[in-house]
Amino acid sequence: MKYCKNCLYPDTKPQLEFNDDGICSACTNNKLKETIDWNKKGNELKQILEKNKSKDGSTYDCIIPVSGGKDSTYQTYVIKEEFGLNPLVVNFHPLDQTDIGRKNLDNLKKIGVDCIEFSSNPKIYLKLAKYGLTELGDFQWPEHIGIFTIPVQIAVKYKIPLIIWGENPQLEYGQPTDIENETILDRPWMEKNGGFFLDKIKPQDMTKYGFSISDLKPYLYPTDNEIKQVGVTGIFLGTYIKWDIFKQLELVKKLGFSENEDVKEGTYDKWENLDVYFTVFHDYFKFLKYGFGRTTDHVSIEMRYGRMNREEAIKLIKKYEGKIPTKYLKEFLKAANITINEFEEICDKFTNKELFQTDQEGNLLKDKDRNLSLKEEIK
Repeated sequence: MKYCKNCLYPDTKPQLEFNDDGICSACTNNKLKETIDWNKKGNELKQILEKNKSKDGSTYDCIIPVSGGKDSTYQTYVIKEEFGLNPLVVNFHPLDQTDIGRKNLDNLKKIGVDCIEFSSNPKIYLKLAKYGLTELGDFQWPEHIGIFTIPVQIAVKYKIPLIIWGENPQLEYGQPTDIENETILDRPWMEKNGGFFLDKIKPQDMTKYGFSISDLKPYLYPTDNEIKQVGVTGIFLGTYIKWDIFKQLELVKKLGFSENEDVKEGTYDKWENLDVYFTVFHDYFKFLKYGFGRTTDHVSIEMRYGRMNREEAIKLIKKYEGKIPTKYLKEFLKAANITINEFEEICDKFTNKELFQTDQEGNLLKDKDRNLSLKEEIK
């Protein structure tokens, strides 16, 4: 594995690119923020919002997809209070919502907005989640799709053209460079950015496995024609407002956003991905597939902002990353309807053996707690 010389993202991260100086695209794109004329971008945003604002107040001005986390709380505050719009916030309700996730979503509503919380059929969700786990290594697969599809469905149903997403993934995480300028939510855009661009199978393909179109409806995008009739477009707020998660965190805390009392398994922070319990398993499978997890994401962001040096970051990665989550393992196994042995078999299935230590016969080497070790020391 090759690591970025500026942060600690490895070259195994999907869609990440490295320049000749060994700097990853997440870092080079993040530096672009210092060259952008944010006043000009702010004026462009004002024009977009004014164009889409309801003329007579008979409908909502825009849709904001929300989880109740720090980003969506910030998005809602900015659009409602700083720009004076009347947004409809839309939440795809997770089956494993935490108490603090519930509290933060309720707190977001207090900004003064109407909210639609969509709860999918739990039986269908769990069947799709089980498929996602066993075939894609992602139990949260249906949730990752639903958080994109439901806002678009609501936009079409209520004829609200503008959807405002949060951070720009190009500027923050080094995703493909053409994302910044794409705003039309046609099918190619959605399939690249909307929940399943890394997966070979799409929800509509699940009819081959006994699911009906009716079962899959929450996870399907409207047709291109339906989207065009309403004129649905999407923007990243982070394209027009300089994104700084640490300044935003301080703002939303003043608005009542709550952090965890303790750190989550797999990382050291108390403010990220608070809304669901099983995120830790998604992060663990990311570690098995690509050799890095949530701690690497967090320290790399801090390094880009000059808040942490490389030595400090490596210590945190070694302390928190790559361990099987145990706190909610019993609940996870019950939800997935699998045994601990089946869980280990699934983990092994998605483990990239090129990244982890094995014996002479190619079997993964595990410690007494069944954890793996990377072949190469992080540096």
